[in-house]
Order: sequence, then C-alpha cells, then structure tokens
Amino acid sequence: MKLDREPDAVISHIPDKCQGCPKACLCTMKCCETRYEYEAVVETKLIAHKAMTCSCPLSGESLKGSFPANITGTKQYGSGVAALTTSLFTVGYMSMDRIQKLLSSLRIPISTGTIQNIVDGAALAAQEPVNSIRQKVTERDVTNFDETGLRAAKKLHWLHCACSGPWRYYTVQERRGEEGMDAMGVLPNKEGGVAIHDFWKSYHKYRNVDHAMCGAHLERELVFAAETGKQAWAKKLRKLLQLMCHRRNELINDNQSEFPAAELQGHLDKYDRIVARGLKVNPKPERKPGQRGRLKKGKIRSLLERFRDFKDDVLRFTKDWRVPFTNNDAERAIRFARVKEKLSGCFRTKKGADQFACVLSFISTAVAHGVSSFDACLSLHNHTALSLLQSWGD
Repeated sequence: MKLDREPDAVISHIPDKCQGCPKACLCTMKCCETRYEYEAVVETKLIAHKAMTCSCPLSGESLKGSFPANITGTKQYGSGVAALTTSLFTVGYMSMDRIQKLLSSLRIPISTGTIQNIVDGAALAAQEPVNSIRQKVTERDVTNFDETGLRAAKKLHWLHCACSGPWRYYTVQERRGEEGMDAMGVLPNKEGGVAIHDFWKSYHKYRNVDHAMCGAHLERELVFAAETGKQAWAKKLRKLLQLMCHRRNELINDNQSEFPAAELQGHLDKYDRIVARGLKVNPKPERKPGQRGRLKKGKIRSLLERFRDFKDDVLRFTKDWRVPFTNNDAERAIRFARVKEKLSGCFRTKKGADQFACVLSFISTAVAHGVSSFDACLSLHNHTALSLLQSWGD
C-alpha cells in the first residue's frame, strides 16, 4: 500500500500475554503486520501577543517590544483561520452564515462581516495569479470551453470555464454568448490552436482558432435519435465514432502518432455513407401552399446537417491527436455550480460571484498542480500565491 507521507506516530502492540511479564525485556520483538489509521485532530488556539517594556539600566531609555507585522489590532484572526474560511467558501461551497456557524462550533467567534472581509482579501490576493492563469490558458494549443447558468443578484448569469491541462480559469458573465466570451478574454485572444466545445453557435463565430466538437455530446444525441426516432443510421454512426476513438487509443499505446492513411480514409468514407443515408431517409420538409415563415427541419435533420457541415470539427480528434474525443475536462470543471446552488443558494451580489470564480480559478489550478486546496488558500493569505504559481512553470 502506497502512503502519501511518513506516519506522524507509531504505536506498537505487544501480545496480551506479554503484558506485565517480568521477562518481556528479554524478548526480541519484531513487527509482523502494519495497519495505518488516518486521524483528524481539530484544535483551535487563542494566542496572546504581549508587548514587553522595560527601562534600560545602561542608557536609562524606555524600551518596548514590537508586535509582528501581521498583528495589527486588539483581536484578529490568523492565516490558518483565513485559509479555512476561504476553503469553506470555495471548495466547500458554503454560505457565509453556514461558515460562521461552523467556525463558532470550533470555538472561533467570528462574524459574517469578518468572513466577508477574509473572502475580499483572498480575491484581491488571487487577482494577479489568476491573470497569469488566464494568459496560460489563452496561450495553450488546445483549450476546453464550457458554460452553465449561475444565479447572482436574483438574475441568471453564466459561469464560463476555459481549461487546458492543469490550468483552470473561471469567470461569471451576464451573457452566455459572444458578449460573455469576449468579456472572458480567452477565446478572442487566442492565436491559433484548437477550441473544444459543444455545438453552441456562439463558439463558431471565432475564426482565429480551429474547432473540435465534444464526442460525448454527439453520442448522447445519437442515442436519443436511435431510441426515440428509430434512426438506424444513428446507432451505426455512434459505433463508428467509438471505434475510431478506441482505435486511436490503441495506436497511442503503441507509440504511434497518426492513423495509417488507408485505415483513416476507410473510416471517413464510412462516416460519409452513414450521414448520406441518414439525410436520405430524413429529407428536408417541403413548404405547403400558403405556408409562411421558416420551415422547421426537426431535431433529426438538424443533427444530420451538423454531422455533414462540421465533419472536420467532429472528426478533428482523428487527425490531431492533441485533441481529446470529449470535452469532459471543461464539463467536469463546472459541475460544482449545481452543488453550490443546492448547498447555499444563489450569490447575493455579482461581486460575490466574481470573487468566487477568481479564487476558485487559483485553487483548482493549484490542486491540478498537486497542491492541496487548503495550502493554496493559505498562500493567498500569506501573500505567497504568485511565487507558488511561478514555481509551476508551463
């Protein structure tokens, strides 16, 4: 069994019959089995800092000791309390009221106003590191994007996420589409590379990058078409996508860097035949005499046209092996939004939502680099967050 660290304490258990034996000291004991126990010790401390004064017997002057730089008031909270508070607000998805009650149960008397001040300080300390994180995400060759609804100030806002490798960047915008993406500042500033996302139309307005479609989204739509629309082609196309994904993984494990040309062409030709068959059995609707307005194609026909018109984007994973088959990285990165709403409701202000996204950008990036969320929060309050980020490299 692999342990994450050396034991903090070792307790030896001798046989019951050896307890109190007068000759026990003559026996040679050896370990025959080891079992490990993780234990948590919750301890809070109240530390009194006393400034001492005296009259120097040599010079006669009155001398007084100085408080540490971080001790500025009569009563305050240490960086450990601040880091715990920030962790509960972000990783714990807790409201200010719940944080106050929990800390009070740990014999830390604190007000919700002080908790808000701690969060304000964490968000301020995270701004510069998070700007660097956004730049890292923007410069990466392959970036995953996704967005989900998030309520703030009694209005629907949108949590946007851009992630690449161990870098995570979140922002909350009032708009979901192009306006929100521009304000996020990642996608419009990329110089080439690949953007992985679903078929949300706003993504396709950016011509400065290549696009790749999420295979998991497409599979779900194909399952819907096969089961509810009785579309035989949908089942065949789903199997083909899975085959190409599985085959690519096999080739990667064999240290190959691309599909054999003939094999790939065979898959592409089969893709075209399946889509053509689907379009044939699902023709465009015909306009009836006197009918006005835009003709509705229906979900099945629209899905087929996406497979036809965005073939290169759907199959980019077959030609560019930097591109994953799914957009799962970004999808998993924003799932917490639902948990946050269920546990503590919506954000009372847009500022609170922005602070949450900023601090979480730093913490989630730190965790992806092997740093615990608590240590990441501690670095924010110890003013070492930027140097910690710089130690991660690219």
